[in-house]
Amino acid sequence: MTDDSPVRPATESDAAAIQRVARDAWHAAYDAVLGPERVDETVSSWYDPERLVEDDVEPDDRPLFVAEVDGAVVGFAEAAPDGDDDGLAHLYRIYVAPDHWGDGIGGALLARVESVLRERGFDRLQLSVMAENDVGVGFYESHGFDRVAEAHNDQLGIREYEYRKEL
Repeated sequence: MTDDSPVRPATESDAAAIQRVARDAWHAAYDAVLGPERVDETVSSWYDPERLVEDDVEPDDRPLFVAEVDGAVVGFAEAAPDGDDDGLAHLYRIYVAPDHWGDGIGGALLARVESVLRERGFDRLQLSVMAENDVGVGFYESHGFDRVAEAHNDQLGIREYEYRKEL
């Protein structure tokens, strides 16, 4: 990622761009797994701009960052505390627009999230990724995450891998 691609905290005005990036990334990664219609339905629900502002942009305990290239949001990442384990945080979302895959944007977003979590006293980061998401699996493994479990996501009807990393 170049200097003209800053990572910064998300604001309310980024919500529609976050949904756009999510839609593009989900279609690229999950159409073959879930089908395009299911992807559209899921993104419309989970990344509704109003819901994003209410649930994700405003809460202080959920760091949400965006990455920009030439003034346009091209990626985002969000983490949150575990709730039961004070040292554990979850990486809930990290997506980059497909035409920017491989540009270092995902790594820069992840590094910023990890830095903030360490500052807040977390020592571990956990996430789930669809087992058939080869791009995501490769990204996490190349950034130091270890696979710790396999599970079935009943909501989406797919297999997932659980990954964890020491911060």
